[in-house]
Amino acid sequence: GHQPKEAIGEMVRFVRSLADDETIAIDPSVAESEKAHGFRNAALASFMKSWGNLVHPVELTLGVYFHSCALAMSCAQLARAGLFLANGGRSPLTGLNVVSRARARRINALMLTCGHYDGSGDFAFRVGLPGKSGVGGGILAIVPGVAAIAVWSPGLDVHGNSLVGTQALELITQRMGWSIFGP
Repeated sequence: GHQPKEAIGEMVRFVRSLADDETIAIDPSVAESEKAHGFRNAALASFMKSWGNLVHPVELTLGVYFHSCALAMSCAQLARAGLFLANGGRSPLTGLNVVSRARARRINALMLTCGHYDGSGDFAFRVGLPGKSGVGGGILAIVPGVAAIAVWSPGLDVHGNSLVGTQALELITQRMGWSIFGP
């Protein structure tokens, strides 16, 4: 029920609180680029709207989405923001419950199964952790009960996921034995 500016502001405040860092902001040039190239997103949003699965106007919904894709964060900020997902929904930085344990598990399951677009199955096989890639080459990976890891490298594969970031996470999980599927 929020206006787009309010929804974007709320999202930025939420991520800042998770990372305990007020410097996190939206990169307007990335948001504009997402909008300029978001034809599939517009088509999908229109399709969802036609079935009554999108309540708000398509243009406003996409604007909020494109801005959420444009959060500018360092690897340290991203890892801190994701810690609650490694800790059963509770932020170890603040001690606050961000989401329920069941909701954290659901988010991790969604990240494992679709956090890397059409490359999600390959990422799950190679890395063995829930993860979410970003348009700028960042990846957040969750080691349940242990850590949140963020990597960044801008070279993307055909699915839009970081090539070197995925390789780095694969090496880390192999060395540490952190794959949820076993060594």
